[in-house]
Amino acid sequence: MEELAVKIEHLNYSFGSHEVLKEMSFNLEVNKIYGLLGRNGAGKTTLINLLVNQLIAREGSIQLFGEDPRKNPAILKKVCIAREAEFYAPYMKGKAILQLYSQFYEGYDKQLEQKLVAFFDIPVDIAYRKYSRGMKSLLFMIVALCSKAPLTILDEPTLGMDAPNREQFYKILLDEYVKEPRTFIISTHLINEIENLLEEVIIIDQGERLLQEEVESLKSKAIYLSGNKEELERLTALKMAKPKESFGKSATYAYIGELDELDQKLIQSTHIEISPMSIQQIFVELTKGKEYK
Repeated sequence: MEELAVKIEHLNYSFGSHEVLKEMSFNLEVNKIYGLLGRNGAGKTTLINLLVNQLIAREGSIQLFGEDPRKNPAILKKVCIAREAEFYAPYMKGKAILQLYSQFYEGYDKQLEQKLVAFFDIPVDIAYRKYSRGMKSLLFMIVALCSKAPLTILDEPTLGMDAPNREQFYKILLDEYVKEPRTFIISTHLINEIENLLEEVIIIDQGERLLQEEVESLKSKAIYLSGNKEELERLTALKMAKPKESFGKSATYAYIGELDELDQKLIQSTHIEISPMSIQQIFVELTKGKEYK
């Protein structure tokens, strides 16, 4: 059995009468990169806050590396969370913030920190409150990478960053992961930018776990079916497919699932075309709800 970085069982959480998380259960293995995906209000931030003891659930259990963080808060030294937030001491200089975090994490890589500060041209001698939004994000992404924490959580990691810095950050993240594997949880709305990093995705919707699956497995069965309407209507899969476009005698449907043998043969003998979905397209198809007409 694989060692688990995170084990969540039957987790429920409410704000007053509003249920935010409902019977949430999943496991995360060590040394994998996970995407935590959900629409605004789906419960992602609440879930992350529960993982790091910033909120306490009344029902369900959380284990980090086999330990309950509520009973053994010391296990949180193995966890680094990086997110955009107004730092609690905004008048501190960037270098003082980095020094503070370097003292908390035993494996903190000071040499990597210096390299990344220079590469991204972070103004560490000025107060954090004077940083742009992108610089604030970069500072805490540097903390996350240098922490070497066995569980590293990135919550909307690239807010405010320009496109070149986002691309460079993800390249560096992957390089560091290859050199020293650990468990990453990345929660972002910029799904297309992280798709090539992810090994597995967890999609949550309205407080419930909708799906957890390896990226390659999920993409292998998420497709668009395009062609003549009459030919498409002969497919068994069409009963579970969602219409995307219709023009004259042609149509396109979104389908997530396995194609049976008869459908595969029919597709081969007709002009029906198959095209793959990206992870972002899969996410949209699974969570979009009602459509404007």
